[in-house]
Amino acid sequence: MELRVGLGGRPPLLRESSLMPRYLELIRCGAKTVEGRVRVGKWADVLSGDLFRFTSSQGPPASPAPSPPPSSPTAAAAPVLVRATTVRHYDSFRAMLEGEGLGACLPGVGSLDEGVEVYRSIPGYREAEGVQGVVGVGVTGVEEGSSC
Repeated sequence: MELRVGLGGRPPLLRESSLMPRYLELIRCGAKTVEGRVRVGKWADVLSGDLFRFTSSQGPPASPAPSPPPSSPTAAAAPVLVRATTVRHYDSFRAMLEGEGLGACLPGVGSLDEGVEVYRSIPGYREAEGVQGVVGVGVTGVEEGSSC
């Protein structure tokens, strides 16, 4: 892979993060194009161009959003490598969902209020949202054969 300088003047970083299986598969399929997180740790200094290797957390679902069928029995468990294409900071999950679009962040979730609650139901997110702010990271797959 060619080493490029990111928009912040440093080479892109490869970061690891976990996702609930439903959202991992939606990113793999290209249906979820924005990852929203509280702006702490690796999410506080992410830059456009950074790479993320998402793995399955095997955690319980956070919302009743429908999951697409995996492309193969082992595909759902496989990591997904994506590149950050945009990075936008927000004061709240509501502002992020309004700015990025509910469907881009949480495909299948029916309303803005429901989407806000999906994020706030993640342990620690309700409290950290008002203190740390949130980040919406646009992502695109960088591996071939990731369609559903």
